[in-house]
Amino acid sequence: MAEITKRALLGVGGLALAAAGAARAAEGGPFVSNHTGLFGGQKVDYTATVGETVIVGADGQPTVRFVSTSYVKRGGDPAARPVLFAFNGGPSSSSATLHMVALGPKRLTVSQDPKVAAAGGLVDNLDTVLDVADLVFIDPAETGFSRVLPGGKTPYFYSVEGDAQSVSDFVVAWIKANGREASPKFVLGESYGTLRAALMAGQLAKVMPLSGVFLFGQAVNMIETSQRAKNVLAYATNLTSLAAVAAYHGRAPAWTGKPMSAVVDEAYAWGMGEYLQALLQGHDLPAPRRRAIAAKLQAMTGVSADYYLANDLQITKIAFLRELQKDQVLGMYDARYVGPAPAGQRPSDPFGPVIAAIQPAMLAHYQTLGVTWPASDYRSSAPNTGGWAWNGTLGPGGPFLDYDYQARINPAFAADPKFRLMIGTGIYDLTTTVGPARYMVTKSDWPRDRVIQREYVGGHMAYTHEPSLKAFTGDIRSWITGGKFAPRKL
Repeated sequence: MAEITKRALLGVGGLALAAAGAARAAEGGPFVSNHTGLFGGQKVDYTATVGETVIVGADGQPTVRFVSTSYVKRGGDPAARPVLFAFNGGPSSSSATLHMVALGPKRLTVSQDPKVAAAGGLVDNLDTVLDVADLVFIDPAETGFSRVLPGGKTPYFYSVEGDAQSVSDFVVAWIKANGREASPKFVLGESYGTLRAALMAGQLAKVMPLSGVFLFGQAVNMIETSQRAKNVLAYATNLTSLAAVAAYHGRAPAWTGKPMSAVVDEAYAWGMGEYLQALLQGHDLPAPRRRAIAAKLQAMTGVSADYYLANDLQITKIAFLRELQKDQVLGMYDARYVGPAPAGQRPSDPFGPVIAAIQPAMLAHYQTLGVTWPASDYRSSAPNTGGWAWNGTLGPGGPFLDYDYQARINPAFAADPKFRLMIGTGIYDLTTTVGPARYMVTKSDWPRDRVIQREYVGGHMAYTHEPSLKAFTGDIRSWITGGKFAPRKL
């Protein structure tokens, strides 16, 4: 990464930006290396840089040191070459998952048999999108090697607004440091990172408009779609994923012989129609109708009608994980995975071994890039985030407080007439599900020709399924280049 000039650069939040420069000169870095790879069928010569960017406050004091990893094509036209900034969620986690499982030039292999939750070694990632865009993986404050500095205040970075603003400031700094002002700029956020990306879209629209945002495993409308006891909409929107999971495990007779795309479409239509109307009637729903709805739910989700009748025609995603197969528990992040559910104990997520392999893979990759910082300094997630400030409010409520996150994307559509929003979801994800993603778009006033919705076989990290990795990266290529998207196939 080219060093930022010593003169201050004005950031989006009224901050001044300066280079890390000598901040850790004695400890080494930036770490720069040259490589060649075959990506998207094209040979690409690129430079990998693990480097630092320090954001300096208005008083001239350094507030946070970002460490990012960039992969930049050598010999390309900087003005025409797009840049894709990527980060994961949390709050707040490093970008290692997207980096090492999906988009980096090396990827962690994952067993393709969901009966075996295991990861393998690192291989060349032939599907990464370095053929069409330079990549910058961002580790937010207190994750990876990034740290809040003495001049900064951790509560600011541990808040929805401050977190997003600081990452926006980083984007501005990186772009200016590398002379990429003319480059098309894209942001991809996953999970909680979709809330960050939504806010960034509005923040950057004021000073450095984005060409596109990709919300993967979106949580932007969790306010509306979290399964609180009386929030009937949430049970309607989330029914789609329960149906898909039950169909995958062969527990739902309603879906016998039907393709998964039909399961998803029909379950969403019924859930947001007849089922939602029944939930809205509550205890005023006539008993015969209540029994009919419960029977339909059993056929669609594999959970007994008796359960639904005893629970006001509702089941939470957490309960569904245990109820579908009784003696086993499904993976919350990827419900194709199944593990033991010992009585009286909290079961571990059967997808856990895959997640556990990501940080070691990241550190092994850093070694190949010449990084000499101690592995013990690396954090896959920020510590002590229980006091995260949601919309300026500490304490209970979290992302479920009354706040219109999706409206923060609107300025991005206005700032660039070519701005395109991508939304992607794994159909077996029981954290951020298909139905809320569809519902979010229907409730928006976004121009429909500039919104692309995609669904993938797999869970929260659908790209662990190799056919979905190819679909995911293929969609990113179409999104960045303005090309056509392959037909939807589940």
